[in-house]
Amino acid sequence: MKIGIAGYGKMGKDIFSFLFDNLNNAEFTVLIRSRPEEHTTAVMKTLDKQLRRKKLTDEEYEAKKAAFKFTFDTAELDGCDAVIETISENLEAKNSLFRNIADKVSDNCLLLTNTSSLNIKQVFEGISNPQRCLGMHFFYPVKLTEFVELNLMDNTSKEAIRLAESLVKEFGRKSICFYGVYHVYLNQILSAMISHGIYLCEYFHTSVPALSASLEKMYSVAGVFDIIDSIGLGLMADNQSNFSLKRNKQLLGYGCERMNQWRSQGCADSPHSFLEFISSQEQGDTENCDDAPIYMAAFILAETSFALEEVGIKPDVFLEAVSCTLGTVDTLPEMYRKYGAERLKSALDKLYETSGFASYRYDPDLLEKYYS
Repeated sequence: MKIGIAGYGKMGKDIFSFLFDNLNNAEFTVLIRSRPEEHTTAVMKTLDKQLRRKKLTDEEYEAKKAAFKFTFDTAELDGCDAVIETISENLEAKNSLFRNIADKVSDNCLLLTNTSSLNIKQVFEGISNPQRCLGMHFFYPVKLTEFVELNLMDNTSKEAIRLAESLVKEFGRKSICFYGVYHVYLNQILSAMISHGIYLCEYFHTSVPALSASLEKMYSVAGVFDIIDSIGLGLMADNQSNFSLKRNKQLLGYGCERMNQWRSQGCADSPHSFLEFISSQEQGDTENCDDAPIYMAAFILAETSFALEEVGIKPDVFLEAVSCTLGTVDTLPEMYRKYGAERLKSALDKLYETSGFASYRYDPDLLEKYYS
């Protein structure tokens, strides 16, 4: 198999590194803007180190050396079975790149966008043979995430879906398919959860550090505000308005507004800047927020109960994907049993009363149906 990676920023590097390590029989062509020799040298240093440490045999080392190349010429993507686009979240740039690539590859080559928020149909607008086009969204860091989102258009062919699912399985991850307004749903709920966490600071009259401490035991690796810190405030704020689900628009808008306030107050857009900034800003007295885990679980359960009713995905697969993406210690049914229906519904009622956000509406029958 020959795979193209179009773009070599933070995400492109991570995807290439992961696939290069886990697809031993694949060849890679990486499309970059400049300095192919520099990137080639960096990869060779890694391979040399793996050889010295006996993580690669001589035969494996020679095979890996011949299995990749960097180029700034899209014509060298000719012969690829799949091309994964990983450039920044700019609709015009992504569409232009795919128009260029589509003319250089075969009609059967899968065209895959890693967009985390943009309209998939618009990304591929005007592309020939659109049945080969779909979203393949990886979460960062790739090596620590179990699921890859496949975001399908109405005219994505069954063969393209089969090939994409097979590719994801081959590199050791699980795929989950979404359509329409549920495109990149896992990223949609992750972003909504972050905005909900921001709103809980206002609701409880508490600080980000205090709320983060209250929620700490809910998450296995990174909590709500750790995710903002890892991704960067700029990217988090800029992506909020692109999502399609109407019921979370108000909540996401609130989160976006608050994040832009932090930016205007001096927080850098770059990763690993937010937590240091916020700890310097919020040092006053805070009110008790011990019940924050109930309020966080209530939102997650209400939102996913509506989604489960509409996405057409097996509940066990869907719930595993959500739990893995959000990084919760408990499964969603375990949350429901831990906090109880009455406390969860009471939390949602209070949140809706104070905010008016549609995200805090719920259907008690759906909660019972999927979580009892």
